[in-house]
Amino acid sequence: MRVYLLSTAVAPLGSGMGGGVEHMVVTAACQLQKLGHRVSIIAPMGSVSGLPDLIILPGRLAPTAVTYGRDLPLPIEADAFLITALRWLTARVQSDDVILNFSYDWLPLFLGDYLPCPLATLISMGPLNRSMDLEIHRCAARHPEHVAFLSAAQAASFDMSNPIRLIAPGLELAQYPYNAHPGHAVGWLGRIAPEKGLEDIFALSARTGITVMVFGVMQQPSYWDRLMKGYPNATVRYGGFLTMPALAAAVRDFRALLMTPKWLEAFGIVGIEALACGTPVIAYQRGGVSEYVRDGETGWLVQPDDLEGLCAAAEQIDTIDRARCRALVENHYTVAHYGAALADWLQALTTGTIG
Repeated sequence: MRVYLLSTAVAPLGSGMGGGVEHMVVTAACQLQKLGHRVSIIAPMGSVSGLPDLIILPGRLAPTAVTYGRDLPLPIEADAFLITALRWLTARVQSDDVILNFSYDWLPLFLGDYLPCPLATLISMGPLNRSMDLEIHRCAARHPEHVAFLSAAQAASFDMSNPIRLIAPGLELAQYPYNAHPGHAVGWLGRIAPEKGLEDIFALSARTGITVMVFGVMQQPSYWDRLMKGYPNATVRYGGFLTMPALAAAVRDFRALLMTPKWLEAFGIVGIEALACGTPVIAYQRGGVSEYVRDGETGWLVQPDDLEGLCAAAEQIDTIDRARCRALVENHYTVAHYGAALADWLQALTTGTIG
């Protein structure tokens, strides 16, 4: 089977600006190739992946969906990468091909009704825009096998009815060495942007004296500068944007990973990256994180925006058995699990059923 993977339209692969979607696209390509499929990734200019069949197309990058606003109209620009990619695919796909779309935009969902082959979308975010939500619901009602979600909590946020297909990301465990004896600092991973809630990390450090190491793309330097000035007593250190294997080497040394999103995280792949190294996770209970953070077992879930609860959880982190964190990923979130879920999805797309 020929499978085209349409990457995120907001950033090149390898830039880090596309968040966990970048990881999911590349991992999907590797797993589907191992299963014998012919796979091509369609991605914006500047993309790098290390994979042989990477098709790079020009076009203006899309703004991240977080900036759209709930009721604002969604932009459609004639010179956008997404338009270029969809035109390229429309001119080439055959009836026995499949397109898996990882771009969070209404247009691929709409276009799926008019292509000779199935176009299915792995929804990577929660509800952010009314028009996008309407198109997801329309597509799910008309072709339920054409839509999948990363977590049950994410699907529930769209008020989706059963049956719902869930496809969680998976990790190559060999890339995430387990560490039973971490250092003293805790960590935080993600884009440096307001929706990620980094101000609560600064507040925690200022209150408790805990050192926090921050790694990620510096998307909004002014936001970081404002936090540095606003919390002079916080011991928060920025270590830059790390790629593998340096990322795993840093994460495995954390006593814990903190996740403090101000929006609904569909899954939060950095959480399972931490657990794979044996690093417990302390997270606000927003979205998919609740599916792998289990109180007292793999970390602690805190009510959203509860700074007191966040600080209290940080004081208990050494009670977590790090081996149980690793075991959870081994049992549920490997590349083998991800590949099997994708293979089952392809089967459903070609037979018109949903499992």
